[in-house]
Amino acid sequence: MTCTKSAWLGVMLSALLAHAAAAQDADQAARAALPEAIRSAGVLNVATSLQWPPFDYKAENGQPEGIDIRIVTAVAAKLGLKPLFTDVKFPTIVPGVSSGRFDIGVDELAETPERQKIVRFVRYYKGGLGLLVRQGTQDIDVNHLCGHTLALTQGSSQVAVAQRVSDACVKDGAKPIAFLFFPDSADTYLAVSNGRGDGFLTDRAVGVYVARQNGKLTMTPGTLQGTVDFSGIVLAKDNAALANAVRLALVSLMQDGSYQKILEGFGIGEDALTPADVPPS
Repeated sequence: MTCTKSAWLGVMLSALLAHAAAAQDADQAARAALPEAIRSAGVLNVATSLQWPPFDYKAENGQPEGIDIRIVTAVAAKLGLKPLFTDVKFPTIVPGVSSGRFDIGVDELAETPERQKIVRFVRYYKGGLGLLVRQGTQDIDVNHLCGHTLALTQGSSQVAVAQRVSDACVKDGAKPIAFLFFPDSADTYLAVSNGRGDGFLTDRAVGVYVARQNGKLTMTPGTLQGTVDFSGIVLAKDNAALANAVRLALVSLMQDGSYQKILEGFGIGEDALTPADVPPS
């Protein structure tokens, strides 16, 4: 009985020491801004959908991985908290945060006017469409597509974007863009890698990730003009205190270089924000 009690006390002491160490390593201003309930609990409940690499996905060992996962893990460390990730369906992330089921949500969620009516955002990324091409392709870039042929996935949002760019080409007296359509992204990637079409418009971070998996593909530099938008960590509309704490933690990561290193590790360091890009929500 005494041994059991001693063992239990040892476990409790280890947990308390670990929590104290985490709190000591935290950014004290960010931690002090936390709502008392979350600070006392020591846990940050995070909703995500692990089906969107390179932002949120499962590593080979089954654990959460990705840009969002690493940034949130680093933010939680700055707050002296342990992140607890829950894998949910994408459409349930915003409602789950808004209802209070989760503290925050991430999944490269764009700051749309519709979402801003429901939740708060703490910006952490700006992304846009880039051009994925076959290795060795030259004399093409994402902002000079007139007269080229694009491979597109049927029903994707890129179809309308590509059509607008093509219409602008014609209006300016240049050749229109020709289109080749494929049923899904995998077939579109395969088509481009086999030389069908000059390129594929895709989210820059996704394109870099795909190119790293497929040696036949590469991303051209730059982002298509007019497609850049901000993505953010979402929080409940009435949780201004947590939003402020998360923002302070994120800014601290930017200032010590940790945030930049995360994005550079995924090949998108040029898309990093600065503290000036992260206004109070």
